[in-house]
Amino acid sequence: MLKSWLRKEISGKFPDIEFDILTPPDDKMGDYSINLVFVLAKKNKINPADAGGKIMEEFLSDKEFGKKFSKIQFVPPGFINFYISEHYLKNSLKEIIKERENFGDSEMGKDTKINLEFVSANPTGPLTVGNARSASFGDTLGNILKKTGYKVSKEYYINDVGVQVKKLAESIELRMKELKGKNVEFGAELYQGEYIKEIAKDFLDKNILEKDISAQAIKAMTDRARSSTEKMGVQFDEWFSESQLHESGEVKNVLAELESKGFVVEEDGARWLKMNDEQKAVLVKSDGSTTYLLNDIAYTKNKFERGFTSAINVWGADHHGDVIRLKTGVSALGFDPDRLEILLHQLVALKKDGELVRMSKRKGNIETLDDLLAEVGKDAVRFFFLTRDLNTHMEFDIDLAKKESKENPVFYIQYAFARLSSIFAKTQGTSAGNAERIKEEEELRLLKDLVRFPEIIEDISSNYQVHQLAQYAFNLAGDFHKFYEKHHVIQDNDSELQSARLLLAQGVHTVLKICLGLMGLSAPEKM
Repeated sequence: MLKSWLRKEISGKFPDIEFDILTPPDDKMGDYSINLVFVLAKKNKINPADAGGKIMEEFLSDKEFGKKFSKIQFVPPGFINFYISEHYLKNSLKEIIKERENFGDSEMGKDTKINLEFVSANPTGPLTVGNARSASFGDTLGNILKKTGYKVSKEYYINDVGVQVKKLAESIELRMKELKGKNVEFGAELYQGEYIKEIAKDFLDKNILEKDISAQAIKAMTDRARSSTEKMGVQFDEWFSESQLHESGEVKNVLAELESKGFVVEEDGARWLKMNDEQKAVLVKSDGSTTYLLNDIAYTKNKFERGFTSAINVWGADHHGDVIRLKTGVSALGFDPDRLEILLHQLVALKKDGELVRMSKRKGNIETLDDLLAEVGKDAVRFFFLTRDLNTHMEFDIDLAKKESKENPVFYIQYAFARLSSIFAKTQGTSAGNAERIKEEEELRLLKDLVRFPEIIEDISSNYQVHQLAQYAFNLAGDFHKFYEKHHVIQDNDSELQSARLLLAQGVHTVLKICLGLMGLSAPEKM
């Protein structure tokens, strides 16, 4: 990977210097740009021009830099720009063809085991569009981490303990009585959606006893969640029940450990986690019931004791205040809090016919994940949620997601893949090809896109900015469409040029297929 190579080589020449490698917005400013001149000039208290001259001497005298870059340029006041050579680009294409679906693989995360927990919705209602955002992000992040050598376990945490679970059971029990012809009265705090009626009817048909309603309700809702995530193409390695932590005594043991270490104080009949001199958080309520915080501390300890190097939790933005509390609790047990990373996703609004759709889980007037999947399909659901940074609010435009035109980004990407597939169908595959015939501006643009793919994957494995992959795939598809509309791959009188362009097409086809696979999208050969 050229960017990694560049960082390693520069760090070797200028040790203990922190610098940035940027990707300029315009090729005329180079393919990479570094701010090393500014950093050195400031550190040594010299003129940037003098520092730039010293650095340029180092690069220009190194033959390895000459093999990879056609030009290295100092740009006042303090940037050095690197231009990738055509020779390097063409050799890279041969590597892509050789590595095929393994292109972009690395051992970046070798021997690192990650527990990746996402969705984990309360089992009191169907999965929502907000859960869909978590599912799309978490599953794609897990795929990318695996590609860079991490051992990843995707996990769904079932919150099957607490007040909301009791309300779920009570809601179903009242519906069962109503279906039997009895007069019942629903409190505003109970669940009233159509799914409650469906479960109540099913329980009556199966003669579920009153004492078993709670356990069977959790099972029914968990089965629904499993079905919904599978429709999205998400497969979890583990479905972990919160009740396991209570039955095994792990919650009680964690509380005792926190108490023995002096992190628990009693006040108003409750027990609190002492965070600092001014802040505390409830662990056990005055009625003796445990809070989500204590349960989550025990759950995190359980993950580490299962051998995971680190844990990544994908939560909704409403849990913002819980992040520091959980990290404090984990640290109090003696674990490095940096082993736990919590990523928050912002709210999602559905837009249809130009208007926002109102949602409410308790009242039941909700656009569920299943509804959205049925209306626009798995690919659109997954991709649309991947187009925005996790930490930004977003509107999901249902009408746009259903369009079969270049306005719809997922259609635009898949159409590029289908176009490539049709080329190969017409030529009965590809031939060896001579990459030296590749020289047009649009062709070189595609080569630069392909070279950057492994860098994108490694960056995402470090910063978790999964939307960068969606943007990359969209840009690659766009650059291919521009090439396709300006140049013919199939040539009547120039078989050498045809072979060269088939080689390029095969490279783009390979990388697009990898991108679609990582995002959990289908790769249609015809559209």
